[in-house]
Amino acid sequence: MKKQVNICFATDNNYAQHTAVAMTSILKNTAHPSNIRFYIMGDDIGDENCKKLKLTVEQFGSTVQFIKLSNENLAQGFVSGQISRTCYFRLDIPNVLSKEIKKIIYLDGDLLVYDDIINMWNTDMQGKPLAAVCDLGIMASKRKRREKLEKVGLATKEPYFNSGVMIMDLELWRQEHYAEKVIKLALENNFPNHDQDALNKIFSGNWFQLPLNWNVIPPVFELLPKILLNSAYREQAIKARENPAIFHYAGGYKPWEYKIYQKFNEQYYKYLQFTAFKKVIMPQFDYRRKHRSIRRQVMRLKLADFWQKLLK
Repeated sequence: MKKQVNICFATDNNYAQHTAVAMTSILKNTAHPSNIRFYIMGDDIGDENCKKLKLTVEQFGSTVQFIKLSNENLAQGFVSGQISRTCYFRLDIPNVLSKEIKKIIYLDGDLLVYDDIINMWNTDMQGKPLAAVCDLGIMASKRKRREKLEKVGLATKEPYFNSGVMIMDLELWRQEHYAEKVIKLALENNFPNHDQDALNKIFSGNWFQLPLNWNVIPPVFELLPKILLNSAYREQAIKARENPAIFHYAGGYKPWEYKIYQKFNEQYYKYLQFTAFKKVIMPQFDYRRKHRSIRRQVMRLKLADFWQKLLK
């Protein structure tokens, strides 16, 4: 009997293409793609995009199930708040998915998976309800840590995780009603990092820390000065940067917004060609956000390469 690996994305029409690329990177880098079962949560994914997502995973022998949310309490919260609905979808995973699904990996749609995701699935969570990766962008910042203390109530030395990559023990979530607790806390507070802060608050001291390479975010792959100047974080970051298992484009620079640039987004374009979205026009800049020069990003990466070679 094969072991089913459950992976969930929360997405919408704007991120359908990028979710397809993320799923493709998973399926291209696992030894057992037919063992992967995807769940996509959303309330406004068009039929054409659903078809393309389905075609993308089925060519590898995998499957996908689409889940339309209809929680009216959540809907009211989304309408009254300043946060997009998709930010909250992941929080309601335990209540939306079948009770037969006892464990799941949640992933943001703006990432690429380079290692076999089954290795992450097999993590011993040591009885914790959640496993995630420390967010060094926040951990290495004195200003951010003070902010978390003042606005969230998290101690300055307490580990803080990035919620874009998580393993969730759904049985424990259901038993302790964690989804309801996190959603309530997020909706009642104007946290700087919204639902991520709420997750860290609820699971304070009660989550398992995954190796850093399972969620390599911009502060790590750019080797920001605040990380380089911290001897403990510097060593972790260089090691994770050398061998990323998940490359996460959290933040302002998205790979699909620029032409191909080595060591930044060439892998996104590579996996895009294996999806049903391969004929889309690229790049796709989001003009709702302030333009960021790709040259600045490339210079950051070149500088990070220099420091990595020097400090190894």
